[in-house]
Amino acid sequence: MKYRSLARAFHADKTNDAFNNHAKRAQQRLEADSAFRTRIITPLGELFTATPRETSMLTEKILFAERRVSRLWNQIPGVMRWDYIRHSISEELFATNEMEGVRSTRKETQDAVDAADRARKDGDDPKARFGEFAKLYLNLTDKDSAPPSGIADIRDIYDKVVFNEINENDKPDGELFRKGDVEIQGPHGLAIHNGVKGEGNISALLTDMIHLAVSDEIPRLQSAIMSHFLFEYVHPFYDGNGRTGRYLLALYLNHDLTMPTVLSLSRTIAENKNAYYKAFMEAEDKLNCGELTFFVNTILEFIRKAQIELIDELEARVDQLDKGRVVCDRLERRHDLSAKAVAILYGVIQEEVFDSSKSLTLNDAAYHIRLSKQSARKYVGELMDAGLVIQSGRRPLKIRASESLKDILESGLDEDAEKSDNHGGSRQQEKTGKA
Repeated sequence: MKYRSLARAFHADKTNDAFNNHAKRAQQRLEADSAFRTRIITPLGELFTATPRETSMLTEKILFAERRVSRLWNQIPGVMRWDYIRHSISEELFATNEMEGVRSTRKETQDAVDAADRARKDGDDPKARFGEFAKLYLNLTDKDSAPPSGIADIRDIYDKVVFNEINENDKPDGELFRKGDVEIQGPHGLAIHNGVKGEGNISALLTDMIHLAVSDEIPRLQSAIMSHFLFEYVHPFYDGNGRTGRYLLALYLNHDLTMPTVLSLSRTIAENKNAYYKAFMEAEDKLNCGELTFFVNTILEFIRKAQIELIDELEARVDQLDKGRVVCDRLERRHDLSAKAVAILYGVIQEEVFDSSKSLTLNDAAYHIRLSKQSARKYVGELMDAGLVIQSGRRPLKIRASESLKDILESGLDEDAEKSDNHGGSRQQEKTGKA
């Protein structure tokens, strides 16, 4: 029998004792051996989650999918992993901004990631819109990135995520959070949620949230998701709660899921935002008495959906990389390329396959062959002479796949010899000089 929410069970009860039956049922669920209690008391009741069949099956599917994601991820070269992560963070920022009605472009979010990446390397602050937000997500690549240890850390995260994007009148006016009340309105102007009243209560519940997220008495995925609900329920700021809350969810999930999965979640939520908001409203129904089982299952479904799409994408990328290796082998023989030039060529192909900037800097080329930039110039020149790459930038020097190389990659391995011969004349035109 399908597990029903307490609210639905109440409405289905046509007896004259529906209220007493509902109270008994709620108490039974809270005290059941399969329940995970938080001991966090809210106006909804004590927050808890049950473990029906649906939750168990979803969790198992997620864990199996993570093994597939991890295997595919490990087949991708390290440089391209970083490139993929940077692109995913840019999309993550764009998606979460879009959900909150914050105007941004993909160029802005990509520029933010680029600035944050440079700032991390230089130990500086990123000088770009959304730069601090991007830097937080980049820091997730350090698996030891620490979750908040106190409520001041939550305010610090908020400041980095959204502070510069918030209107002056909507900035926190309390010691750390808001002093006043906040009402969230739905699409028709009706109030659908009232945040917790009073900064003291806000601080107390956020302290509970911090402890819940790292609890060793509740399964980690469930505790992370329940913590996310609690943050949004408290609504500690006048504006910016959604973006801050989804980053915190990513931070908590990051220790149990792979980076690609974590960085796919906001996009999946944005694509299913009606279901996301509906799950919040259902969890806040007072007839559900603080039970978060269905909210947990909704987010688990989103994680599973993100994994399915991610696996399809990574499988296609790995297949393309395998074909790229075969192309490199054939071009090595055809053009009598040196091993170092082939290593750089494979880097160029990776850029082309992963649809990033499409260009490889001289620094990146040097990384691929484990030599200095000066030494790398010689092998870049070798590829230019073969008509396989062209110069796409000067300061810094950048190279990218030539049209003939693109045609070889697009046309399939069986036709690459013919394509290469047909483009022999055009290769000379593509050269833009020695590196």
